Amino acid sequence: MIISDKHKYVFVEYPQTGCSAVATELMENYDGRRILFKHAQYKEFLSKATSEEKKYFAFSTIRNPMDIVVSKYFKYKTNHKNYVDKKLKHGKLRKLISPGVERRRRDFVIQNDASFEEFFLTFFTLPYSAWSIVNHNKLNFVMRFENLTQDFAQALEKIGIEPVRELPKFNKTSEKKMHFSEYYASEKAQERAIKVFSAYMGEWDYSFPNSWHVNAKEQPRGSYDFVNFFRKYYWNYLR
Repeated sequence: MIISDKHKYVFVEYPQTGCSAVATELMENYDGRRILFKHAQYKEFLSKATSEEKKYFAFSTIRNPMDIVVSKYFKYKTNHKNYVDKKLKHGKLRKLISPGVERRRRDFVIQNDASFEEFFLTFFTLPYSAWSIVNHNKLNFVMRFENLTQDFAQALEKIGIEPVRELPKFNKTSEKKMHFSEYYASEKAQERAIKVFSAYMGEWDYSFPNSWHVNAKEQPRGSYDFVNFFRKYYWNYLR
């Protein structure tokens, strides 16, 4: 998490959404400094912030979950920047559960030379969500990964900062050659994607490819709300 007392902002680093590029830029050019830890939740900031800091302009990022899952697959496949074996430093239950889940997925991909669809159909059965559902609705602005350069400039404008330069891009996932939607090639993968992603995508105004002829907001979300009841408890109190 990045904060600036001079410009009165706090940036919540949400994983796999270009947050490293934004955090680095804020620290190098806009008087930002790191607090708490990377990927700390906004609620964790609020629990420690002063009454003045709670008024700071709070912003973060979001990304199409279909793209996130494709990116994760290639990170497993290439062990991008030691992706799986990094030692977690925060969250007792997260440190207990997450490493095993990550290694199991990586080992499946590498040992079976699994395609993306094999990986996706094996590990993604429940409705997708992430801790954005307990944090992002409290923020002043949410930038989209798909439009990050322009949205970052808009965030600076909202804060009242004159941009020094255009936001640099880095940390691109290797081996990802096609648009993420093309990896969901088979009818089975597309049907599973609709089941898994539609509710979350509908919340954040993301759309499935036009050729799928599916409106994410019109899909049933009962199982999404049920599963998220438990997920929110985990993200709020156990993570």
